[in-house]
Amino acid sequence: MLFVRAIVAGLALTLATAGVQAASKAELQKAADQCFGKTAADWPVMASACTTIIGAKISTEAKAGAYYNRGSAYLRLGGGKNALNDFNAALKLKPDFSRALQARAGILIGQNKPDLALADLNKAIALDPKASAAFSNRGLIYAGKKDFAKAIADLTKAIELEPGDAKGYSVRGSVYVAKGDKERGLSDLNKAVDLDPKLSVAYFNRGMLFASNGDKTRAKADLQSVLSIDSGNQQAKDELAKLAKAGG
Repeated sequence: MLFVRAIVAGLALTLATAGVQAASKAELQKAADQCFGKTAADWPVMASACTTIIGAKISTEAKAGAYYNRGSAYLRLGGGKNALNDFNAALKLKPDFSRALQARAGILIGQNKPDLALADLNKAIALDPKASAAFSNRGLIYAGKKDFAKAIADLTKAIELEPGDAKGYSVRGSVYVAKGDKERGLSDLNKAVDLDPKLSVAYFNRGMLFASNGDKTRAKADLQSVLSIDSGNQQAKDELAKLAKAGG
C-alpha cells in the first residue's frame, strides 16, 4: 500500500544563482518545471527531466528532491532497482527526507526485508507524524509479524489521517479477520467497498470472509464482483470454482 508522491517545487531562484548561461537557464528551468511537477509531464518525461536537473549545479536539497522524483517515476515505470538507487541517493544527500524513507521502505517490503523497512518507517513517522502511508505500511509489516495490536493501531492512525482511503479500511479489515474479529473485519470491508466500489481486493477479502462463514451466496456475489473489475483475477476464479464444486 505504498504511496509515492512527487515533490512539487520551483527552482527559479536556485537556477538563477547557478552561474549558467541564459539559454541553458531556460532549458534547465523547463526541466525543473517537469521534474518538480510545475508543468504536466508523463513518467518517462519526468524521469528524463529529473536526470537533467540532477546533472546541474543546484542546491543539495533540490538535488535530493530530483533524485526522489526520478525514483518515483522509475517506480511507476517498473524500474524498482533504479528507483531504490535514487531513493538511496536522495537520502544520502538529505537523511531526514521523510518521503524518501517511506518510498524506500515500500521497495524493501516488496523485497521481503521487513526489518529494514520498519527502521525507515519508524524514522519517517518520527519526522512526519502525519504520514498516513508510513503508518499504513508499518501496519502491514506488523500484520506480517502477527503483531495484530500494533498493526491495527497503525492502520487506525492511517485511517484517521486519510478517512477517505478505502484501501486503509480494506487492509485493517483483513487484519481484524486474521486476528479472529470477523465482525469488525466485515465492518471495515463494507466501508472499503462503500468508499471505492472498484476496489477488487476488498470484494475478494469480503468474499473469502463470507465463504468462511458458510454464506456461499454472498461469497459468490463478491467474487463475481472481483471478476467484473479484474476479469483476469485467477484467485477469484479459483475460489468460485471451489464454491461451485462444494455446491455453492
